[in-house]
Amino acid sequence: MVVDDAAPVAPGHLELEFGFSHARPAGGGSEQAWPVMTVAYGMIEWLEIGAGIQRVNNNDPREAPVKGFEDLHIATKFSISEETEALPAAAFSLDVSVPTANRAKGLSTGNSEQAFTLILSKGYAPGGLHLNLGYLLVHSPRNAKLKNQLRGGIAVDYAVQPVLAFVGEVFGASRAGKGERNEAAFQLGLRYAINPGFVLDAAAGRSLRSSGASVQVTTGLTWTIDIANFVMGGN
Repeated sequence: MVVDDAAPVAPGHLELEFGFSHARPAGGGSEQAWPVMTVAYGMIEWLEIGAGIQRVNNNDPREAPVKGFEDLHIATKFSISEETEALPAAAFSLDVSVPTANRAKGLSTGNSEQAFTLILSKGYAPGGLHLNLGYLLVHSPRNAKLKNQLRGGIAVDYAVQPVLAFVGEVFGASRAGKGERNEAAFQLGLRYAINPGFVLDAAAGRSLRSSGASVQVTTGLTWTIDIANFVMGGN
């Protein structure tokens, strides 16, 4: 899913995510990301650090295909304040791209980008509400005419059973470059806890505009490991 929650990974825990996404743009062709891989580690009570990378296979009938691993991302999230009866939990995340991908193949701009996001989460048993407000700082190559982007999203989750929750989200961003359009989309999905350490999620949606994806699907698996127990042979 796109919208994040405010809780950092628990201290001493390692969180591994493996995902797949597929979208069919309104103009034809396809956009796939597989594998999508992220790792995050809880350093202390209020701080996590992590990294992520994905391999894309994009086929646009109007442009040359793009295939391969995109830039590596280094990320951190830290808690600003805990949830109270009246106020939501708040956190801030920073995502920095490292230009590791092949620029000649269209997989990278060759420059680093920085994404800053404020995250708010409020529990309303048996569900919760999450709000993301962010800004992407783009260092555009000459003549590329890429723009910095405002980003945002809101998500709702509702637990129908202790192991099963419905999730819905709406998210968007300002135009990525000159001549392009603002983006807006939604997804509806499920999150299922196979056991306390394994969570499976799947969702489908589409763009809320005439441009963008006519259909998009995502699925992922999150594996959370208590490092101390894992090393000692526990569960």
